[in-house]
Amino acid sequence: MRAGLLTDPVTFRKATITKNQYGQEETDWIDCISTRANVRFNSGNRVTENNEIINTYTVTFTVRRYHNIDEFMRILWKGKTYRILSIEDNNEDRTKQSITIIGELINE
Repeated sequence: MRAGLLTDPVTFRKATITKNQYGQEETDWIDCISTRANVRFNSGNRVTENNEIINTYTVTFTVRRYHNIDEFMRILWKGKTYRILSIEDNNEDRTKQSITIIGELINE
C-alpha cells in the first residue's frame, strides 16, 4: 500500500449506549479512530422514501490494515456520515496491507 494514496482524513465513530435521567437508553456516537483513507465514489441514486426525495451515494474507503474496524461503526468524511455496508479484509494477500470498506450515505 502506497501511503501517498491515503489523502483524505476520515473519522470512524463507535456507538455508545447511555441512560439519561429518566432511564431511557440513548445512542451517542463518539470518535474512535482518526486516520487517512483513499476515498472513491462508486454510485449514486435518487430514491423516494416516505414521500421524500433522497440522494444516496455509495463510496469505497481504503485504509491501513492495522485499524480495528467493524460493521457497527460509522464513517465521518467531509462533514457527512456513512454507514458501513461491507468490509473486505484481504487476509490471504499480505502484500496489499489494506482494508476496503464500502459505505452508504446516511440521510440525517
